[in-house]
Parts: sequence; structure tokens; C-alpha cells
Amino acid sequence: MSICRRRGTEPVPGIACVLFLLCLATPAIAVAVEEGEIAAPAGSTANPGASQQASPSAAFAGAPNPFFLPEGRKLGDTFPFFKDGVCHLFCMWMPTFGHFTSRDLVHWEKRPPTSFGGATGCVVEHEGKYYFFYTGAQNICLATSTDLEHWTQHSENPVLRGDDRMYATGDFRDAFVFFHAGERQWWMLFGTRRADRPAQRGGCVGLAKSQDLLRWQLHTPLWSPDIGPHADCPQVIEHKAHWYLIYLQRQTRYRVADSLDGPWRRPPIRDLGTKFSAAGSRPAFDGRRWISFPFLLDLEGQTDLGQWGYGGPLAVPRQWDFQPDGSITQRPAEEIVAAMTAPTSRESRRPLEGAKSLVGQWELHDGATARSLNASGGTLQLGEWPENFYLEADITIEAEDADFHLLFNASDDLLQGYQLAIRPRLDVADLRPISRWDVDRTLESVPFAIEANHPTKLRVFRHGTMLDVFIGDRATLTHRLYAHRGGRVFLEFRDATGCVANLTVRRLE
Repeated sequence: MSICRRRGTEPVPGIACVLFLLCLATPAIAVAVEEGEIAAPAGSTANPGASQQASPSAAFAGAPNPFFLPEGRKLGDTFPFFKDGVCHLFCMWMPTFGHFTSRDLVHWEKRPPTSFGGATGCVVEHEGKYYFFYTGAQNICLATSTDLEHWTQHSENPVLRGDDRMYATGDFRDAFVFFHAGERQWWMLFGTRRADRPAQRGGCVGLAKSQDLLRWQLHTPLWSPDIGPHADCPQVIEHKAHWYLIYLQRQTRYRVADSLDGPWRRPPIRDLGTKFSAAGSRPAFDGRRWISFPFLLDLEGQTDLGQWGYGGPLAVPRQWDFQPDGSITQRPAEEIVAAMTAPTSRESRRPLEGAKSLVGQWELHDGATARSLNASGGTLQLGEWPENFYLEADITIEAEDADFHLLFNASDDLLQGYQLAIRPRLDVADLRPISRWDVDRTLESVPFAIEANHPTKLRVFRHGTMLDVFIGDRATLTHRLYAHRGGRVFLEFRDATGCVANLTVRRLE
């Protein structure tokens, strides 16, 4: 076969063609695994009961836990600030503000918390001084510092509050401050509510202006859509020909405009991530890219379907990409991916060692690529698996009306566990529990353009109750999962052949 094509007509360029050809590798370098068989070493006969063997001490290579904050500790909204190659991550850490620092977004140092507390804010630098704006009792307060650690609260706090004429005093919070070069003055955005609107439709992004960061004058809203009760934690980003307004309406959302004057257009996919990835609207610029630090919501009663409660551990840091069509996509920060895939000096287990066909015929290559050969699909049971893991693979589904499933934390009989599904026809990825009747309620879903006969990068971070999934390095799906731990992992295609290539697994420490 001299050329790879997707949908039967269009040539697949570059790396996509290479990956597709890998999935079509000849049996001379592959192992055919029938139903009930365990994979034998490449080039040998795959007999029932045979197994690929690593050395007795071999295990999956380890990688640092990207959820650096322990599960037992809750934090709230984050607002990072980069200075001289160091990320200063400030966050709500009741009853104060927490402060963590890192040079690589993987290894973190806890710094002394502030002596004061409150809700979301931001940090800006001006003439050798740092200004920490934060929310007091539904008003905006200020503290200053010369070293980002020792803060002095402003003697005339609050520096800004609602007036109950333009903005409601009962909803006035989440300052974001930036310098408007065209006007040569400082702008402050904040989440508030129009005083002349019904409360459930008055949410808006308020605006104030200042010459000195101390004295502020209220102005008419930057954005007042009359569509909901709040527009919290707002921030604007200028990138090339577009302005982006990021805000919270329980989920992280954004709008796009050609200037700060608007109009602020709704993009085709307005949500950045899913609802359990909370408060991701305050990214920071490190001089090269924008990085955000959402947290994973706790669920009441520690059940998969529980009501969400405020606060939780940190999610995997997100790196933002601004696409030519004006959309924003997210992927794991480059440093996180590098830490997950770093070469190891000791012998480690290959992902497909001990793999067993549960349904259908599979072809295995080099311990890292599995191709399902049956037009109706197939299920491949993987071998021993770490409880806390990172999984990376290129998924190719070879028909539009077909699905790929990653089953994890699953029982041997497939009556318990979780199913992550990728569905090209629906352009969606979704997560749900698995059980006998296979009709369990969907826990989370995310829209994403999925192309049949084209590899889609899948990255899965699973540690404790935390799950963070990145699809195509563009879309994210996040949830807290309490019901099932440990168990097995299965690869599954339904209603088509398919390929899982370049499978990489790490044991999260």
C-alpha cells in the first residue's frame, strides 16, 4: 500500500501517514492474537497461555505526579504570575492565599502564605513594586510587595466597590488589572451584576480605570450580555488579530472580538474544558505561552454522581493554543508531557506485555501498537496495570460510524469500571461508568472534531480520585471518580477495525 487515505479519498500527510502505515504493518513483524490468547513475543507463535515476558523485576517506568497538590487539601481559584522564569502560583487557600513556586511546572515549592485572605484576584508589576488585587467582602482590596512574599495591605482598603446604581454592591469581585497602552492608563475588569437588571440576567464584566493603581473610577461594563446571573473571574488576552474575553459561568468560557470595544462573539465551542475543571479563566503569560491552573471539584459524599462542592486539588496545568479560526484549545503543558515521556535508564515493562484478546482478533507490534482486525470490532485486555497511571496513544478509528473505548479501573468480567469513549460521527468524547446493562448515565462529555482514519492523540492522567483527559491536544475532559480503583485496562473498538499506536504508559508516583 503506497498511500494512506482517510475517508477513502483524501491523502493523509506527514506523521498521520506514518502512524497509519504502522497500524497496517505486515504479520512478519506482528503477533496475531486470537480470542482468549495472551500475546507472545513478536515473531513467535501466539499460543493460548503464552505471554510476553519482561525480566522478573520489570515494572512500568515511573513519572512525577502532575497533580502536585495532595488530594486531602482543598484550594480554590488560582491566579499565576511569571517572573524571571519562575511561576508564582497564588490561590485561594482558606483562610489565606497560598503561594507555590516552580521553574518547570512539575516540581513545586510551598512558600509562606499571605497574612490576609479573600477571594480571586491578580498580581501586576509596576515600577519595581507588585500589586496584589483581591476580593474582600464583595469589594476589591489591595496589598503591595517588593519581593512577592511579604505583603502590606493598603491602608485605604477597599480600593473599589459597587455603587448600587451601575453595579450591585452584593456581587462585586474577581479583579483583573492590565495596562491599556492606547489610553495610557490602567484598566480593571471584575465580575459583577448590573444594578438595573433582574439578578438572574444581570451578570456582566464591569470596568474601572486608574492612573496610579490606587484611585479607581467606575465605567460602563465591558460586556453586559443579559444572559445569566454572573460573569466571574474575567480576563482579556490580546493575540494577533483577536481579543479574547475569558470568564466563568460555572464553567470556563470565552468570547472573541476584534477590539476591546466588542462585539464579543460566541465561538462554536464556548467552553474551555468540562465543569469539573474549575476556575480556569486566569492564565498567565510566561513570555512564550499562556498557562492556566484549574482545580478539580470535590463531589459531596465522595460519589461519582454527587453534587459538586467548592474547592479541590489542582488539575494538570494547561497550555493554551490560539487557532487561526479564533478558537482556543488546551493541552498539557509541554513540561508535563516531557516528564511523562522522559527516557528511563532501567528496564521497564512494555504496555502490551501480557495483553489478551477478549473479543476478536488483534495484531500486536513491538509491545506498543495494537490493531483490531475484525470489522465488528474487538476488545483487548491489557496485562498488569499501575493504579495511578499516565497513558498516551494515537487512536485511529477506521470508520465514521464506529467508536473507540478505553475501559479502565475495570473488573475482569466488565461489570464494573469506567468507559472513556471517542465517537467520530458525533464529534464527542464521553465518560461513564460501565455495568451489566451498558446504559449507565454519562458523567461527562466534551465536543471535539474527530476524524475517522486519522490518528487522534489521547492522553490520560489517572491518580487517586482524579482524572484528567486530553484529546487531540485540543480538548479536555475532567472528573473526580470515587467508586472504582485499581482493576484492569481494556482497549476496545466497536463497529470497525482500528489501531492504537505508540502506546506509552507511566506509573505516577
